[in-house]
Amino acid sequence: MSSNLLRPLTAAELPQLSELEACCFTPPWSDAQLLSYLSGERYLCYGIWQAERLNGFALLSTVLDEAELLQIGVRPECRGQGLASELMHYVHEQLQRCGVNRNMLEVRSSNDAARKLYRRLGYQQDGIRKGYYPTDNGSEDAILMSCNNLILLSER
Repeated sequence: MSSNLLRPLTAAELPQLSELEACCFTPPWSDAQLLSYLSGERYLCYGIWQAERLNGFALLSTVLDEAELLQIGVRPECRGQGLASELMHYVHEQLQRCGVNRNMLEVRSSNDAARKLYRRLGYQQDGIRKGYYPTDNGSEDAILMSCNNLILLSER
């Protein structure tokens, strides 16, 4: 049994989310942008906590019966422990409760660990956005992925 606490994030937890965002992404999203996700009606924000420390998060937007994973991050020193997988399973359960059956995402072509996780969760590649992500040496492609039946995934 997991000792992790998974639950929705609130606007009051902006400082913890902002700190974790800065650990995971360069450049990080602004506090104003994060707050808009935490308080917006069509957004879902979830966190995974260990010993009262936010170690992972997922931010999603929803429209009708579809969702898009906008961002998922796990504290660098906590990677490789299955937190992203646990968080994604929780996300799928929450999306089902909201009546969402399809989730879409994009991932850097170089992020092999994330792409492997998404494939394991039943996501399939839908396309490529050439040169979407800026890098120090130019740009990198985004791989577009989606999962069309979240209900079946939770039963695995």
